[in-house]
Amino acid sequence: MTETPFRLETIPWRRLMPWLHLTRAFWIAVDLRKLILATAGLLLTSAGSMVCDQLPFGRAVLERTPERVPEDDRWPWQWSLEFSVTPRDDRGPGYVLSEFRGVLDHPGATAFQALGNWRIVMHPLRAISEPAARLFRGYSEWTEVADAATRLLWALIVWSIFGGAIGRIAAVQFARDQQVGLRGALAFTLKRFFGYLSAPLLPLVGVGLLWALCVVGGWLGRIPGGVGETILGALWGLELIFGLMMAVVLIGVAAGWPLMFATIGVEGTDGFDGLSRMYNYVFERPLYYIWQIALVLVYGSASIFFVWLMSQFLVHLAVWGVSWGQGYIPTAELLAGSPHLVVGGMRDFGDGHFQPSASLGAQLARGWMCVLATLVMGFVYSYFWTAATIVYFTLRRSVDANDFDEVYVDDEQEDDELLPLVGAAAMNETDRLAVSVATATPSSTSPPVDLTP
Repeated sequence: MTETPFRLETIPWRRLMPWLHLTRAFWIAVDLRKLILATAGLLLTSAGSMVCDQLPFGRAVLERTPERVPEDDRWPWQWSLEFSVTPRDDRGPGYVLSEFRGVLDHPGATAFQALGNWRIVMHPLRAISEPAARLFRGYSEWTEVADAATRLLWALIVWSIFGGAIGRIAAVQFARDQQVGLRGALAFTLKRFFGYLSAPLLPLVGVGLLWALCVVGGWLGRIPGGVGETILGALWGLELIFGLMMAVVLIGVAAGWPLMFATIGVEGTDGFDGLSRMYNYVFERPLYYIWQIALVLVYGSASIFFVWLMSQFLVHLAVWGVSWGQGYIPTAELLAGSPHLVVGGMRDFGDGHFQPSASLGAQLARGWMCVLATLVMGFVYSYFWTAATIVYFTLRRSVDANDFDEVYVDDEQEDDELLPLVGAAAMNETDRLAVSVATATPSSTSPPVDLTP
């Protein structure tokens, strides 16, 4: 009896463990379209923050807490990914590969940083969570509430457009391995802008209604003579019920609001469908959802670490090549003052060893360095929205048993303006059909073969 050899490569791993599809998030997120959209969203978010600072209530909040929005943390190229593997004993100027030396000298610490920097993976939540948290402070003044509500609304507007567009491109690419252009993705989100914006706002409206009922109870407590406190104490059980309802709503929103955008991007529906599916999937498969979030955080931390390290490497190589032609000191003065995000390993570039040049060429060079740093930060946001879309696919398959290739596609086809840049085939469906027909047509006729036994 002949035994058939068993091969591991024949096992359909992704069919048995659908969460393995999350490993595709890196390759889908490293896409020029998504990086452009993420960069635009980051710049608009920072610009909106500056505008909010100039509003009457924004200035009042800044005057009371000036450290809340530091000037050196305004724009995305000024941010930090909180990675640092430079060896402590490397203090000399000119050593441009200190980050890689740290990787080789301290592999254990490097692995811990690469896999454990979960905070940076959740950085896209910062623009939403920080102003939202200030809305629920019991001691906040009206100026703080107005400032927080304005910043929250602006962040939701920006990422409803650009985060939704990133998720839309990721959805079609994941499900059908097809490309969606920038115009098509933005047209998709703008057409469904109200759905994207209303999906996370609807739960907040419900919380607002429950909050209003609690406020009524507080007004009753103001009745003098101890009568109000007695009434409020008797109704305090009702207030606790309202608090429980608000907690359930807010926990669901905090845990799964990116899935709302993913729902609209995959299904092409509205905000109500995004809201209902999010609560259904999160609360029906909570452990499965938590497991996927853990994988997203670990894999995302490693992916972001790799992109950050590669950005440092390409800067080092560019400096190495240019310095052999221009000289190291002029090159260092040209790039001195560049974003620490991409020159962190080059200590003499960012620690005051060289004074930044004020020439036009130096400003242009530092501008390109700011573009590179912003693209690195843009990858964080591209990965976040891509991973959220893939998580939605896996949850939908677990709950509704839908295939991964089921995604809403517009009837109209569009030309992709970035096809030559990303290496995709520039051949349309008509050309493919013509080629397949030409290939299938024999060049010469041959006599039929008699297969009769």
